[in-house]
Amino acid sequence: MSLIPWQAFGDFDNIGRGIDSFLENTPFSIFNRGNSPRVDVYQTEQEVIVKAEIPGVSKEDLHVYIDENSLRLSGQMKRDEQYKDEHIYRTERVYGSFSRVIPFPVEVKSEQAKAEYREGILTISVPKVEPTKLKGRRIDIQ
Repeated sequence: MSLIPWQAFGDFDNIGRGIDSFLENTPFSIFNRGNSPRVDVYQTEQEVIVKAEIPGVSKEDLHVYIDENSLRLSGQMKRDEQYKDEHIYRTERVYGSFSRVIPFPVEVKSEQAKAEYREGILTISVPKVEPTKLKGRRIDIQ
């Protein structure tokens, strides 16, 4: 018989994730991000990469601001002009302004950031700051 290590709070972690998911996905929830873009943030050895889903927004209506610690995406999702006088049967897409701040997991070189927008996906690549090596010397004790 093999032994499986018991994680005392593992079930609470699963419950917490379930509650977070419920609150974020509930219609009309105050926790819902509304029309804020969904993002993936990951890092390689050299850089941090942010991918944001922003379909239907032109580059002119999209603004990206960056510093060493975070990235701010803002913009405008506009309603199609053809719908103005139509009798709309259903509308599920969200329109209006959005803004979202994404903190970086590490310090980055913001001045070297690159952005690309293709097929509704905004990809931002930012080189990471190299960790500083402690410069010092040994001190003899007298």
